[in-house]
Amino acid sequence: MGSSRALWVLLATAIWLNAIAVVLAEGEEPAHPVCRFIAKDSLSFCFMVDYMAVVDTDDPTGTKFDSKAEFYYRNVDIVLQRFGCHAKYSVYGCDDCREAYKYWICSIKFQKCGSQTVTTDRGATKLVYSTDMCDYSTTATATSTAASTTKSTKTTASACVEGSSGRYRTCLSICEDVVRKCPYVLNFQCPTTETPFFSADIATCNRLDRVTNPDRPSRPWPGTFADA
Repeated sequence: MGSSRALWVLLATAIWLNAIAVVLAEGEEPAHPVCRFIAKDSLSFCFMVDYMAVVDTDDPTGTKFDSKAEFYYRNVDIVLQRFGCHAKYSVYGCDDCREAYKYWICSIKFQKCGSQTVTTDRGATKLVYSTDMCDYSTTATATSTAASTTKSTKTTASACVEGSSGRYRTCLSICEDVVRKCPYVLNFQCPTTETPFFSADIATCNRLDRVTNPDRPSRPWPGTFADA
């Protein structure tokens, strides 16, 4: 019995960490990124997305990325079911874990378009993350000549390709919420410093539709629970 449980612990950890790696791996980013408005409830899984998001030109509605997000969620759900959610492991339960993970995976698959320049410290090294605003207009500005129209179209397309890095980072608290609410055996981990994907700056980071601090409803959703 002990060896069987140990095997499931290893399997759960592998599946969970593999999900993180694959989500951020090459090929999981839009091949031709553009910014498009994704309206609330327009996606079947990531229904909470309600902003200009980075999507692929071949998937302007975000349907394919929505399916990918659900795929990763289902894998994690299988692990949770294997361990048995009838036993409460903390003040939170598996439903809390599922919801937290859903927000995390959706925030990663639908990054918010934007522009920010951030300088952070990592030991003695200064890291500078510079991004450009992606022009998310769907059509080129009308002009009086065909040549001008062609030039405008190329400018828009070029800006949107550069927009692959033109985005706001996910709030670190969205990741931390998964750590807080999911079983420790899943070994979910979050960065402790500012990274190209995560930020603790609530003024700019993407928190989706999270509004209030779940522990202190009188306070707003934090950039990181370390400061909440």
